Amino acid sequence: MKLFDTNHILFVDSDRNQLEALKRILRDHNDQWQLHFCDSSTSALELLQQQPMAIIVTETRLGSKSGSELLKQVQQHYPSTTRLLFSGQALRTPAQEIVHHAHQFIAKPCDTQTLIVILERVIQLRDLLNNPAMTEMVNSLGSLPSLPASYQQMIEALQSDNTSLAEIGEIVAKDLGMSAKLLQMVNSAFFGLPQKISSPQHAVTLLGIETVSNLALGAAIFSRLDQTLIDEFKLEPLWQHSQSVSGLVRQLGMAMGMSRQELETPVMAGMLHDLGKLILASQNQDEYRRIVKQANQESLPLFEAEAEALWCHHAGIGAYLMGLWGLPFSAVEAVAHHHNHEYQSIDRKDCLLVYGANLLLHWLSDKEYKQHYDPQSLQSLLGDEEFNRWQNIAQEYLDGQTT
Repeated sequence: MKLFDTNHILFVDSDRNQLEALKRILRDHNDQWQLHFCDSSTSALELLQQQPMAIIVTETRLGSKSGSELLKQVQQHYPSTTRLLFSGQALRTPAQEIVHHAHQFIAKPCDTQTLIVILERVIQLRDLLNNPAMTEMVNSLGSLPSLPASYQQMIEALQSDNTSLAEIGEIVAKDLGMSAKLLQMVNSAFFGLPQKISSPQHAVTLLGIETVSNLALGAAIFSRLDQTLIDEFKLEPLWQHSQSVSGLVRQLGMAMGMSRQELETPVMAGMLHDLGKLILASQNQDEYRRIVKQANQESLPLFEAEAEALWCHHAGIGAYLMGLWGLPFSAVEAVAHHHNHEYQSIDRKDCLLVYGANLLLHWLSDKEYKQHYDPQSLQSLLGDEEFNRWQNIAQEYLDGQTT
């Protein structure tokens, strides 16, 4: 099932010379994509009424209406459309449109190949989800809710005159929603950093207290998750497990001789691998409640129950959002396939580490789900000797957490 029969992409810019330039640089892709060009938000909205778009790319300034206002309307009325903001403006801090209405910020000048890669990856992401309702739900997200304790700690820390970057980083690192959103922001082209950032603490250090405060208090990128949902869907243990997978990914990668730089992206993927569960628990509560109940009654792995009900599961949902937000594509792949044995290969250590760390932690420590995580699949990939080494590292890691 496809959301769109064709890959329609809409560019909106009040500067007609810029539109003509885009037509020229993308003309070789006319057989791959169906491209549309509008010079006002009015004409863009009229076109959207007639033709669904896979992607809209709009300039920040559109005459009487800003690009953010256009993206807000697209978010409300055409949530299946991926929203990209194209701008050469050097803004001091991210504005509301970047935080809530745009999935990605594309900085000008942008070379042709970079633009093409962004568009190709967004189009490719749609294959992760086969459910239009899920696509609309994820596309419409502006932020992810946080645990109440983390949320309150963050607000109090930002309002204090004596808070350090390290303290704020520690708060963010303990919360899945905060971590995901700040990683989206710091990896955005808005900040123009030369490398991708995978650590929430590093993200806070690079952004600084003023920017984090503007994001949290001004643009309100954080919101509070209802305690009843936290208890019902076991979201605190979910985040603890995510942190453990991330930590074990680092340990296993170091044992394989990978450098700190090589481990940055797999560690991020380990931390965010269950992001889709947070999305489903906070945004699709009634359906997810039914799915969890079914999985428990029929003793099914949760991801299988999700796939049966939704035609996709939490791995694809989380990966889809990460891809929309422009996080490293290798991390997107690792998250998307962390339950998929067939995708794993010793040549893709980044994906294998997340798959293996998640499997081993469940198998070694989770009585409830142990039966669903057969280590033979991992053993066949690694061989007996290397598998035993991974198992010992995982057990030592778990023992260290419980002492």
